[in-house]
Amino acid sequence: KIINIPPGTNAKEIVHILEKNEIIRKNNYLFIILIKLSKLEAKLKFGEYNLSPSLNMLQILNKLARGEIVVYKITIPEGYNSIQIAELLDKKEIVEKESFLKLVKYGEKSWEGYLFPDTYEVPKKYGAENMLKLMLSNFEQVAVDNKLINKAEQTGFTMDEIITLASIIEKEAKFAEEKKQISSVFHNRLKSGMKLQSCATIQYILGKPKEKLEESDLEIESPYNTYLYKGLPPGPICNPGIDSIIAALEPANEDYLFFVLGDNGRHIFSKTYEEHLKNKNGKNDKKGAWH
Repeated sequence: KIINIPPGTNAKEIVHILEKNEIIRKNNYLFIILIKLSKLEAKLKFGEYNLSPSLNMLQILNKLARGEIVVYKITIPEGYNSIQIAELLDKKEIVEKESFLKLVKYGEKSWEGYLFPDTYEVPKKYGAENMLKLMLSNFEQVAVDNKLINKAEQTGFTMDEIITLASIIEKEAKFAEEKKQISSVFHNRLKSGMKLQSCATIQYILGKPKEKLEESDLEIESPYNTYLYKGLPPGPICNPGIDSIIAALEPANEDYLFFVLGDNGRHIFSKTYEEHLKNKNGKNDKKGAWH
């Protein structure tokens, strides 16, 4: 049975909760005496516990002292932005949305892009600070395991720039095997001084994605508008997975400058605008890297 011990609960209150949930007998003064004699009262930790009447008092006490709280698996999908992550964590009662978002954005900077998407095992009421530290620590470990910082230095990009590019690749790619090709398009455009013209950056500006962007959307004034401004946007537009980060670091060795979504859901890549027009099959879209 899942029993919740709220923060600040003292020994008598814990006994009352256990009695109420029929984990121990009523008027069980022995349990309070055991807590006092063991000198563990200060070590008892709040949270949810999986307890049973079959456990003896010492077993229950040890569980509470060791903090053997119930943990829940929560999966953060690749490509979620910080708001989506905060909403998911809030819904699962792991953190409070606003508290988490305040910590993600510090001053003019943000941890957007570094909230590593993965499956985490955490208790309820884990707290914004703990959750943020856990996700950043996970990113750091992934970075070490995959030598991301060394690889970024070899490309001539900063780690922030690589994560920003990876976040765009994450939102553009429909299939993992296309990521390095999409990366090659953006790398080639950056080298050529062309605008990235990524629809994913427009969707980020809009907040709520549209099924089809309109001409006016491409003219929204924002530093994230890669149709208006050359180079990378100021920061990541989501939190990319490791495949997208590797793709940003290791683009396919191709001369592609354009891609279009085909009828089968896969992208068709081209080296010239003329080719791109043919691939678009006569669609009346504005010239860009993605349509």
